Amino acid sequence: MRKMLLALATAAALPAMPAVAHVTIDPAQATPHAYVRAALRVPHGCGTAATTRLTVRLPDGVTGARPMPKPGWALIIAPREATGAPGGHGSAPEVATITWESGRLPNEHYDEFVLRFRAPNEPGATLWFAVRQECEGGAVTDWSEIPAEGRRISDYPHPAASMRLVPR
Repeated sequence: MRKMLLALATAAALPAMPAVAHVTIDPAQATPHAYVRAALRVPHGCGTAATTRLTVRLPDGVTGARPMPKPGWALIIAPREATGAPGGHGSAPEVATITWESGRLPNEHYDEFVLRFRAPNEPGATLWFAVRQECEGGAVTDWSEIPAEGRRISDYPHPAASMRLVPR
């Protein structure tokens, strides 16, 4: 009984650990309507298989997205459907998804896939970046679950990467 109470007390004293098995985005917070350089962090492959393709679906309201080329990986940029809104200086069609493919990220390593975009002007909003991770042998993991009201991200096995928009 004493061992069990000691184990419970020790577990309760440990800090809450964030989920480490999913794709995350850094920074986790950004300023509304600001340009953001963000990195999708991929901590491992699928089981023991290497990651060979990564696709991120950009949240509504994110504009001006541009990926950073990654040596050894090909880029595919899929535009959103046309909205009829005129573009500004140097504008291109808005981006729906960005895919890095034909590279190889071994399971033993982690890496970052970088993009730049303008955050929507919505203080307090959370942006959810759904990420599809494809690996050798056909394994696929969709990091796309968005927590329901009152639930925590840790309640889900495959949460989407999230970024909170906070005022300056």
